[in-house]
Amino acid sequence: MNVRLRTFNKSSSLAALLFVASLAGAGLVADTPPSTGVIPITRKIKVVDADNHTIVVNKPGLVTLLLGTSEDSQDAAREAGRTVYPLRGRPDFQLIVVVDLRDSLATWVPSLVLSQMRDNLDKEAVLLKPYYLKNGNKSNPRASSYVIADFNGSVCPQLGWTDSSGDLRGILFGANGHEIKRWQKIDKMDDMLADVWGAVQALDNTKKIRADEQAKSQGSKIVQPPAPPRPLPPIPTNAPTVVTPSAHP
Repeated sequence: MNVRLRTFNKSSSLAALLFVASLAGAGLVADTPPSTGVIPITRKIKVVDADNHTIVVNKPGLVTLLLGTSEDSQDAAREAGRTVYPLRGRPDFQLIVVVDLRDSLATWVPSLVLSQMRDNLDKEAVLLKPYYLKNGNKSNPRASSYVIADFNGSVCPQLGWTDSSGDLRGILFGANGHEIKRWQKIDKMDDMLADVWGAVQALDNTKKIRADEQAKSQGSKIVQPPAPPRPLPPIPTNAPTVVTPSAHP
């Protein structure tokens, strides 16, 4: 399908709008190219997702992959979404999808687009369930599936994506909520996955070191011998003599 979503051609089919919404079901994100010389993001960014929930994009304590896609990069976006499926369900990882709908036909019927996004997320949750279980997560994948539709430019500029692009883009946030990598074009999925895995493993290593230190500290306290009892005070010299009664009269 060759649909130009960023024009206001009244003859365009409504199916063009549903295309954008369909990206939500593939673990995708909207494409907004970052401007040259973007300052790495370190502050918390709050947005409203397709479920009308306010979420923190770069939530501290989690490694977050934020993808950026458009109609022209839909195939790459779907591939990227599938590539990180093995990470889904981990308690220290999340995928955020931001769909750039500025100046598109979707601004005319936002409720329809959001409804289609939610429907696709419901379907994707079924596919994600085995990955969640493999990662020891028995919760409903739908509860942690996030897609953000930017109809009016309130989200993308905050991410440094001021213009549109046909390339798949992405931002990787570390567990401290700070941006650690930005892709202007994602075309090598294995390399992207390696970067994400590296961030997750770094977080795992940090947690392990802290746990080992805590266990070592607690262990040293446990094996340490108890403090000796305080010595009895000396008997004063003027203390009265205690006579022990004889057993025989």
